[in-house]
Amino acid sequence: MQRLATSLARYIHPQPDDLEKIVSRFRHKVLKKGRFLIRGGQISQEFLFIETGCLRVFWQQADREVTGWFAFEDEFFCELSSFLPQRPSVYGVQALEDTALLVLSRAEMEQLFREVPVFETFVRKFWEQIITHLVESIISFQTETAEKRYEKALQHPKLIQRVPLKYLSSYLGITPSSLSRLRKPR
Repeated sequence: MQRLATSLARYIHPQPDDLEKIVSRFRHKVLKKGRFLIRGGQISQEFLFIETGCLRVFWQQADREVTGWFAFEDEFFCELSSFLPQRPSVYGVQALEDTALLVLSRAEMEQLFREVPVFETFVRKFWEQIITHLVESIISFQTETAEKRYEKALQHPKLIQRVPLKYLSSYLGITPSSLSRLRKPR
């Protein structure tokens, strides 16, 4: 729970009793490698903090899976397109490694908004961060070459060291063979 408290402090500075109220509402959940947190068609009911491990967000496009996002330890995660409007998700969320999570239900989140107003500030800042990342990703895919996207990925060692190449290539919008060519030393 200390990692959760430390990560919350990157966004907000609650009083100690408020921090305790927030942290105490999260419950532990373990997702084994390959297991799904959410499958397409399910409605997301959870806001998460990843203690250890890695999650992959993907969708089906024709006959293949397209990977759109990864989340690693010490990050917050939520499948927003389902969680916010409470509609079935078009995404799957899968553990790429054994993953330890701290989970806050939607109902508990709403309760915390009423009891600890600074928590609502935290969630708003988290949403802003996600929206900014998504806009940057869209611009990257529209304006940058695959080589440039790969160079940016190299700045994130967790991606390069822990994500299987088939998922990394999908995330970068290229084929596995194109990724192999980019990875070869020149």
